[in-house]
Amino acid sequence: MSEQEKLQSLVLELRMLEESLKEVDARESVVARAIIESRSALEAIKGFSSGDPSEILVPIGGGIFLEASAPPPDKLVINIGAGAVVEKTKEETVNFLEERIKELERVILIFESQKADLVNRINSNRAAINSIVEKQKRT
Repeated sequence: MSEQEKLQSLVLELRMLEESLKEVDARESVVARAIIESRSALEAIKGFSSGDPSEILVPIGGGIFLEASAPPPDKLVINIGAGAVVEKTKEETVNFLEERIKELERVILIFESQKADLVNRINSNRAAINSIVEKQKRT
């Protein structure tokens, strides 16, 4: 393989690696938002007192909220995907959310590892590209 062909191959691979890095970054952002949302739900559920109704804001669309009074929940409905929901107790819901958060945090660690690997490969490719370009300038 000639130096020019190797250079083109490295540049193509570099672009693919950079796109992969953007994709992993985007996925990590989605998971990070899911963690924030799950933590907010967890805190809201834990915030319900055991006896008195709680004042809540119910979104009705268009950035409009309705003030409402909610009794302490005995049961909560959890969306488990594909339009299916299950009813769980407050304690079961808290456990469910805590487990979800732990799993999402593990996914974030995987994404961080993937990003580190991609960054190393990107840096390696850039160094190889710079080396070939410098070599071509000297000749």
